[in-house]
Amino acid sequence: MIMTIVQHAMRVESKDMKKLLLLYWEAIEKTNPDGTIKDEMVMLCNALRNDLLSPNEFVRAKTLRLVAKMKYREMMDSLLQPVVDNLNHRHPYVRRNAVMCVYSIYMSFGDSLLPDAVEKVDELLKSETDLSTRRNALLFLFEAQPEVAMKYLSSVLADEEDNNSSYGASADILQLVVLDELKRVCKANPQEKGRHMKSIFQLANSSKSQSVLFECASTIIQLTKSPNAVKTAISTYIKLLNDPSADNNVKLLVLEKLADIRPQFPKLLQEQAVDLLRSLSSPSNDIRKKCLDLVLELLSSRNVEEIVRILKKELLNVQGQKEEFPYQELLIVALHKCAVSFPDITGQLGLVEVLMDCCLLQASTSAEVASFVQQLMSSYQSLQSNIIDKLHHIFAEISSPQVYRSALWMLSEYTKDPSKTIVLILNTIGEGPFINKRERIAHTEAAKDEQEQIHRTVILPDGTYGTQIISTFDFSRPKSVSGLRKLLTEVEEVDFYLVTAIAIALTKLLYKVEEKNRENYKQDILLILCGLVQLRTYPLKNKAEKEYSEVPFSIDPDNFERILQCFQTLTGIIYPDWLQGGKELYSHCQTIAKQIEEQLEDEKFITQPDDLLTIKQLRGREGINDMDFIEEDAFKAIFQDTDEDYGKRVSRVRQLTGLGDPVYVECMMRMHLYDIVLEFSVFNKSSETLQNLTLELASQGDLKMVEKPLPINLAPGKSAQIKASVKVSSSEAGVIFGNLTYDSPKGGNLNLITLNEISIDAIEYIHPATCNETHFRQLWQDFKWESPVSVNSPKTNLLDYVQKLSKMSNMSILTSENVMLCSDYFLVCNLYGQSRFAEDALMNVSIERKENGITGNIRIRAKTEGMAKCLGERVGGITQHIK
Repeated sequence: MIMTIVQHAMRVESKDMKKLLLLYWEAIEKTNPDGTIKDEMVMLCNALRNDLLSPNEFVRAKTLRLVAKMKYREMMDSLLQPVVDNLNHRHPYVRRNAVMCVYSIYMSFGDSLLPDAVEKVDELLKSETDLSTRRNALLFLFEAQPEVAMKYLSSVLADEEDNNSSYGASADILQLVVLDELKRVCKANPQEKGRHMKSIFQLANSSKSQSVLFECASTIIQLTKSPNAVKTAISTYIKLLNDPSADNNVKLLVLEKLADIRPQFPKLLQEQAVDLLRSLSSPSNDIRKKCLDLVLELLSSRNVEEIVRILKKELLNVQGQKEEFPYQELLIVALHKCAVSFPDITGQLGLVEVLMDCCLLQASTSAEVASFVQQLMSSYQSLQSNIIDKLHHIFAEISSPQVYRSALWMLSEYTKDPSKTIVLILNTIGEGPFINKRERIAHTEAAKDEQEQIHRTVILPDGTYGTQIISTFDFSRPKSVSGLRKLLTEVEEVDFYLVTAIAIALTKLLYKVEEKNRENYKQDILLILCGLVQLRTYPLKNKAEKEYSEVPFSIDPDNFERILQCFQTLTGIIYPDWLQGGKELYSHCQTIAKQIEEQLEDEKFITQPDDLLTIKQLRGREGINDMDFIEEDAFKAIFQDTDEDYGKRVSRVRQLTGLGDPVYVECMMRMHLYDIVLEFSVFNKSSETLQNLTLELASQGDLKMVEKPLPINLAPGKSAQIKASVKVSSSEAGVIFGNLTYDSPKGGNLNLITLNEISIDAIEYIHPATCNETHFRQLWQDFKWESPVSVNSPKTNLLDYVQKLSKMSNMSILTSENVMLCSDYFLVCNLYGQSRFAEDALMNVSIERKENGITGNIRIRAKTEGMAKCLGERVGGITQHIK
């Protein structure tokens, strides 16, 4: 066959035939069974020599690539001279492939075949203008004789400030090779690090390439911990971060690198925290968020004032722009943390006034501001008067129920003039009657046809008499509706929690008024509360389509009970003792939250001064951190892709056939990112060879078969391993089902065995995650798909029950342990997790201990119906197995 190819196919001048021939010569076996070269290869060498001397540059280059892959010394004698001659070819495409061919031959056979290879490549490098050829030549010299390569670099780096040199803006392909080799040389010979680091610094200061700048900074961090060197690396990162032409993905990587080095060099980063804020000009909210998170970690008494000024200016610039609402929320949260950490700057820079104006924005941002202002009011007495005055000024213009609840609490607890505050609240609510928007519209339409009319004689402008018809019913909308009145009567779904907050605030304020003046306000308060408690609501059925219920509902029992308590207090039936202690309770909650935050902050420190030294190669998977991965890619490849424990894998085994079937099949599932790898173990229990044994699989749900199993032949008593891959597109439950078929030994029809279904559990996709309580509440309001689960367990330890539920459901507990231990008879907590597809899973646990065990309920919410239902079924099964 080889001789036929040589005699006929090699004489064809077609380029396509040349390509196929080169692939053929690379793939065929070139040696005899005893290891000697086949005789036909001599003719092949002659043909390759002719191709190496071909006038066609493409043929020469492709042949050089083929010769570089041949590792047989007997074939090289006749090919060496043409390969070396191609180093001086006129076309750069041929020269760059010739260098790589010399590189391969030199590394395979040493300098015995090419004793002058280093000198020839060095001469080529001095006169070469093609960047790819120079890159290949440098790679060869660094491998063959690093001293020659470093001598050449020393002569070139001295002139690198010239943009027309080989180290100009277009030479990034060459500079990256230099950086990689310099890093390797410095690691191999640490005593030479000082001499080579100067070259890296020069590249970092002069290069225009983003990739080179990134690699320069990373190399400096890996090679030295000197403050001046690290400062240069940080400046390089920030230069790349603030480059308007840089890609957003590059900027995200830079911010991640800076976050990784922050624990080691916090003071150096603090000096350049203001420069980091220049990246807020990027339109990407992901970059802005990472930048703000990093800057907030770098706050100090030296830079906090300037940082707050910049953030305040940014907030004023984007205020009122709807497309920048997410950015406004990020800025408000950042200013909140700045003011909490350094409260002295809050009053000096007028931060309260700016943030109070933000209460007029959308609900999400204003709720954050209200919580922040509430915390400032409780912690700093010097700011209370300013905040109260500002609240009085903007109270009627607030548009968010969450902000009104916080404002009512602050006014009722801290106001110095309760009479003025009561009048403000009553005027904002307005006079009765209080009628729901839908009911008012319906009554208005009905009254147009059926209304009692009254005739009245009036004098017209011309002095004549006329008749005017007026109606006894007036359900029209008031001329001016804003503030609380709008939130209570101009919506279909009434927020009764806001009504409760109004009742409590008015009750507190009334008892702060002097006793002789209380009667002036009591009647108006009772009249308004009686009207508000009779409001009816039409709950939202479908949030996406804004579809409301057709059936009205009255106030819920919980809020009605609280308002009834206010009625009883106002009328003197019960004592107003429960109105006291609001400030102390809020301060206590803030103290607990601060302790939890400090505890989490302490856990961020990886090592302590008295910790033992560790060798990363001996630590195993659990001892690895991100800085190890930054240093060496080989170390990452060794440890990051290791398989999980065998015990966990065995727990996922599914039996697919019965023990009495002629073929026994079981499946082991392994999760890998967005794929599920199914490993089938097939056992032939019969006494005959099974031919064309095939697993025919299908999927249901958001699953897609990517790799289907191939047919196999299985001998008696033997086993085989078969793999299949399934692509997963969401966290909703799915099912894999199918059959096992094989040919009958005696011919005829196929034998078929139906396999048991494999259910893909949503818990497999969930992993523990954390978020703050505000974000959890927001998600709880946004997610409308809920799955309730009843709890009935013989256990008696509430905390132990919740901890086991958290472990088995792969969700983390957000509620602090101190809060959960506040009572021995009941426990309420929140759990949170995320799927591999960044989908949120929420769980609220409300349980109590009784004589016969633990009872209660679990509420699960998710964005999609399938995920909520699947998690509910799985958690329902988990509750039955907690012992």
